[in-house]
Amino acid sequence: MANALYLFLRYFKRPALDKMIMEDEVSSTNLVRCITITGLFVPITLIIHLYFRFGNFKVGPEETTWLNDLFFLNMLMGPVCLFLSLTGLFLKFTRREYSLMSKLLPHLVFFVFAICGALCAIFGQSLDNAIITFMLACVLNAATILIRPLYAAIYFILIYCFFCYGVTLTQPDQNTILFNAIDGLCVIAVSFVISWVLWNNNMTRFKQDRLIQSQKQILEYQYEKLTIANEELEDTNSSKDQFFSILAHDLRGPLNSALALTTFLEEGAFEEDTEERKKTYNLLQNSLSNSAKLLENVLLWSTNQAGILNFKPCTLDVLETLKSSIDVLKIVAAQKNIEIINNVPGKIMISADVDMIHTVFRNLLSNAIKFTPNFGSVEINAEILDTAVRISVIDYGVGMSSKTLSNLFRIEKKMPGRGTNNETGTGLGLVLCKDFIEKHEGSIVVESKENEGSKFIITLPGRT
Repeated sequence: MANALYLFLRYFKRPALDKMIMEDEVSSTNLVRCITITGLFVPITLIIHLYFRFGNFKVGPEETTWLNDLFFLNMLMGPVCLFLSLTGLFLKFTRREYSLMSKLLPHLVFFVFAICGALCAIFGQSLDNAIITFMLACVLNAATILIRPLYAAIYFILIYCFFCYGVTLTQPDQNTILFNAIDGLCVIAVSFVISWVLWNNNMTRFKQDRLIQSQKQILEYQYEKLTIANEELEDTNSSKDQFFSILAHDLRGPLNSALALTTFLEEGAFEEDTEERKKTYNLLQNSLSNSAKLLENVLLWSTNQAGILNFKPCTLDVLETLKSSIDVLKIVAAQKNIEIINNVPGKIMISADVDMIHTVFRNLLSNAIKFTPNFGSVEINAEILDTAVRISVIDYGVGMSSKTLSNLFRIEKKMPGRGTNNETGTGLGLVLCKDFIEKHEGSIVVESKENEGSKFIITLPGRT
């Protein structure tokens, strides 16, 4: 799902996404530059103020008028630059560099410096014909502030018109006005070219930085996924190695016992003693039954792990399904004189796979019988929840410790302890139950205390 969304954004929303990211990058860069140039201009205005205020030099009447105008402009520029710099710092430290105010601040700074430079050149016409301040202001704006080329062209044309109009008011010589207009046009053209080149260069750099950052994030994400997959693979391999080691040990015991018992029977060791021969047959039957049950669980577990186990849920009656599972285990329960009490009412329906749910019930009941002492009982209860059915299998046997509970559904951990009649097992049946219940989008919970018994609670989707 995440990959599909990424591809959709990449191929269908890429222009809008690029524009949005570009505006954010431009806004953040411009904010830093505006803070820098306006902050640096504050002490410059102070130095200019002190120079013209306390400088010891002689001026004529014409120079006095020009100096007064410049002095007033300088006094105005100082507080304005200070205000703009503090505004930029406020936006930066409050993390509003992508706000509307942050996007408008560069345009305001652009016009403040451009108008200031134009006014200095206009006022200076009474002293000389130079337009150095106008040129410096335009070049400073072009070289520092990132403005889209279209906007920059409009802004430079407006400033040029303002400059030309101001020069006509302060310069009496028509030839000088014409030369200043031509020089100003050259300044505007050069400044625009500088602005356009720097804009393209910065856009290229932003895109390259974004591409590098994106590739870095992809590599980090892939490395993280690879690390997780490697850890899961190591855990899986370790679990399987331990499981097969346990399996080999537990399978070897019953088979060796069966071979030994068949050898005794073949040699006729118990032909005269009917009671001993009967016990031997029972032991042989139990040994082979345990081996068959173990192999059945192994086959089901391996098939489920391979993902080739068919899952076909249908509507089932809990009572009828449990009766079928109880019938299979009646003989086993009878050997220990254990009563299976089925308290499940009729007409409770669940959505489940027939084979899987039979396997779950058989394993839970077999486990309860194993750890219940002779002449004990196993209870089965069921209740209907809002959208599910809760089924409980309760025994009053040996129970489990907290350590056993924590490792109960882990395939790499062998369940400690034996049944009340020394029955053995690998715990694979409970692992299989958990896998099957989760495949049904259900849950399995265990409540148990030592010497008080255990309660296995499974929750399955219900059907009305």
